[in-house]
Amino acid sequence: MRNMKHKTLIGAILLIAWIAIWINFMARDLIKRGNLHDYKALIVRDATGKKSYTYGDYLFDFLNFCKEALPGSSDYSLVGVEKFSLRERRAVYYLYPNIKKEKASFLLVFNEPGFKRKGYVLYKKLDNFRFILKRI
Repeated sequence: MRNMKHKTLIGAILLIAWIAIWINFMARDLIKRGNLHDYKALIVRDATGKKSYTYGDYLFDFLNFCKEALPGSSDYSLVGVEKFSLRERRAVYYLYPNIKKEKASFLLVFNEPGFKRKGYVLYKKLDNFRFILKRI
């Protein structure tokens, strides 16, 4: 019986120590590293708002525009987004089932004002920096 009390006491002490360390790491991450603002912004948003915040509002608006403007299961290529970057991966993920290809039917131009490519014409325009070109 006495041995059981010692095991329970040791278990309780370990649990309290673990919780204290966990709280310390969480508080340090939130306060000292300045992440409190990010967490607060994510807590108050709905699912679409959270995606917008993590993708960046400017890119997310463009991706929404592209998703609505592209015909179903189109192929596209991204212009103005660095290859193999997190932005590119997010765009490919968000625009699925549309497929990213090198020689695509549509060019999604992001943050490249005045961009032109031979064999393509303006298809849809969000603004002067974000638009879609279609192969002719």
